[in-house]
Amino acid sequence: MSSLDTSTPTTLAGSKVFIVDDNELLGEITRQLIDSAGYETKLFHEGLPARDEIVASASPPLVLVTDFDIGDINGLELIADVRAKFPGIKTLLVSGTAQPGVLAKHPVKPDQFLAKPFRADDLIGVVGRLAAQSRGAV
Repeated sequence: MSSLDTSTPTTLAGSKVFIVDDNELLGEITRQLIDSAGYETKLFHEGLPARDEIVASASPPLVLVTDFDIGDINGLELIADVRAKFPGIKTLLVSGTAQPGVLAKHPVKPDQFLAKPFRADDLIGVVGRLAAQSRGAV
């Protein structure tokens, strides 16, 4: 049985990935997994501080990984707010609670969705693909 290659391509090493999860433990685990793949990560436990930092930035992260339920706003609202300034930012929505019907009806769609719990190699693989797509798009 072979495992997926979760290494970061040299051209993406050090690329910024922001993570938003109101659950401190799950957020930290997600951050550590992505960080271990060579990305520069920053973790937020609420959506508004993440949104404010991204929209104030001249150099946004290549990828935004956000939970759906993040306290002050939801992950889809965060994605919409960030895309208003940076339409090319790549987004990954992760959730163990968001109902498919709610996601389907919402006008904002993430680039990718992972249901919790997810496997580490699935997370790193999706982040890697999104980061590669994001190069030059933001």
